[in-house]
Amino acid sequence: MKLPSTLLALATTALAGPYPGAAGTTGSDAIPKDDPRIVAWAAGHSEVLYGSDVDATWRTPEKAAGPAVDDPLDIVCLGNGGRITLFFPRAIADGEGPDFAVFENAIGNTFLELAFVEVSSDGTHFHRFPSDSLTAGPVGAFGSVDPTNLSGLASKHRAGFGTPFDLGDLPAGPTLDKQHVVFVRLVDIIGDGATTDTGGDPIYDPTPTIGSGGFDLDAIAVLNQNDGHFAITRHGFDGEDYFLEWPSSPGGSYRIEAGSDPASLQPVATINGDPLLGATRWTTPTPDAPRHFWRVSRVIP
Repeated sequence: MKLPSTLLALATTALAGPYPGAAGTTGSDAIPKDDPRIVAWAAGHSEVLYGSDVDATWRTPEKAAGPAVDDPLDIVCLGNGGRITLFFPRAIADGEGPDFAVFENAIGNTFLELAFVEVSSDGTHFHRFPSDSLTAGPVGAFGSVDPTNLSGLASKHRAGFGTPFDLGDLPAGPTLDKQHVVFVRLVDIIGDGATTDTGGDPIYDPTPTIGSGGFDLDAIAVLNQNDGHFAITRHGFDGEDYFLEWPSSPGGSYRIEAGSDPASLQPVATINGDPLLGATRWTTPTPDAPRHFWRVSRVIP
């Protein structure tokens, strides 16, 4: 957020570009922070790397956890070129319509500081949403960006309204499980035109900014959540021990059950998900029984 000497007014201009417009305009795709479709919010951050021109006051990544708020100062500022990764104890899933929404703190419909959005199922491989920016030329430090010229970039809407993202817009691949997305990363764009969108066109946003430079993250809301079963993806012997591995989320809790009869498994351990990755590995002494069954269940608070 940048506060010029003259308060920015909410834009009321007609649509100019091909994409949905600002919150409150006809056909807008903005997600209100109290939208009934919201089922969860980011639980915390697993990584933050600040860019340039961000004062210590704004280095508060914990403020990105939980619901979006009305306070424009209750944010983490990434700085110019910075990034942050948030995690979700219950995975985001590709469902009907948008699957999550990113909230920034823009104080007007056209003062838009932009960021790329990336997702990951494993915490290692991140996949960036395709983007399009049709802004024709450089934008000053307190200049305007028409939201109808933007697609696939975070901070398209003013404070209190999230920019939606649909996992269905990402190409399928072996390193992304669209039904198990547990990390969302925001990467600030330095909008001087040196950074380009998916089509290779320059991206412009208010530049240069100092003190609280770059993208200001308020929150990330979940619209579609994976509430179903998940599989043990790897298991086997590790020396004299036996291991299980399953998809997990940082901040999630998991109960391991075991026994010689699948109809009467008993709890043997409850552990937290790996704090950095999208999978957890658990090792135990190899059971003596010739046949042994395992089950891992997510512990839901």
